[in-house]
Amino acid sequence: MGILYAMKSRRSVREYKREVVPLKKIFEILDAGRYAPSGANQQPWRYIVIDSEELKWRIRREAEKADKKFHESAPYWLQRWFKDQGITLEKLFLTEAPFLIVVAGFTKAPYWLESTWISIAYMTLAAQSEGLATLTYTPGSTSFLNDILDIPREYCPVAIIPVGYPSEAQKMRKRTRKSLKEITFYNKYGRGFIK
Repeated sequence: MGILYAMKSRRSVREYKREVVPLKKIFEILDAGRYAPSGANQQPWRYIVIDSEELKWRIRREAEKADKKFHESAPYWLQRWFKDQGITLEKLFLTEAPFLIVVAGFTKAPYWLESTWISIAYMTLAAQSEGLATLTYTPGSTSFLNDILDIPREYCPVAIIPVGYPSEAQKMRKRTRKSLKEITFYNKYGRGFIK
């Protein structure tokens, strides 16, 4: 699968089959993540791979609590968007997906957050090229992951990535994208580049 095709075909998936995912595919995803560029080549990311049902349930319970607080304090437009997208407080994907990958960044490294997110992007594209589905899920708060997974405090959990095969019910809706004309400018903001 070409990289551009992987980018265009990738979707955020919230429903997974319980089908076993070969570990070889998980290693390919992790290996892709480590090749991401990073500030001062510090490679600040750390990956925690989870397949323990008990841990997945603990993570799900805490994530749902964190999201409840976040959803209640979110601006009205965002609450409406969650509702329109069918995004609820129930995070079934955290226990349905065969694997979760928690990605944490070393907060003392330069550009740690930007670098960690680039690594996450590499991993989601690698998963797509392996025929797997993902979601870059960021709970309303992530500090509970430090406690549950014994992550040192100088590392900040950034995202939980469920990995698995998409369920049959998962619809691959067409994503709308802004045109290049809308988002690209020439020499300064507002000056059209594409006719």
